[in-house]
Amino acid sequence: MDVRLPTEQARSPRRMLTALLLAGLLALASAMLVAAPVSADSAVTHVRESGKKEIHTEYFPDDICGPRAGWTTFVVTWRFHITDLGDSLHVNAGETGRYTTDFDDPATEDYKSQFTEAVSFNVTRGGTVTFNLQFHDFPGDITIHQKIVFVEVDGQVKVDRDVLRVDGCP
Repeated sequence: MDVRLPTEQARSPRRMLTALLLAGLLALASAMLVAAPVSADSAVTHVRESGKKEIHTEYFPDDICGPRAGWTTFVVTWRFHITDLGDSLHVNAGETGRYTTDFDDPATEDYKSQFTEAVSFNVTRGGTVTFNLQFHDFPGDITIHQKIVFVEVDGQVKVDRDVLRVDGCP
């Protein structure tokens, strides 16, 4: 079954993705405001951040399958890399991790899972904007696959697709 749901309903911490989106939006705004050509002497800027085996716990009132409240403990490794060439911007990010969910209802079996996410965002010299996201999660007997593709050329949206596939919900 293919369903279109907001990205937030997938079970990833999404902190890295939020930072990536903010960086992308700022870059897009800058690209729109600055129309001057860039000289060959312009410096290339790189920003790299990462975290390894970061642990945190969150409470969710529901999960991807519905109202099944519980505490989830994540162990996450993430990284992102931003390259600003002056006339274009490129952002790549990824995170992978595992988690355990302890449901409030003792009749709902707790589960362990692992997930992977890869994201890229680009604003090119000619003003083309691309955004791609791939997300996979495997909580218990459930599988979650999400793919987002967005492409804008000369201010016209050419591709705007968000597919979320969830299988195995009880």
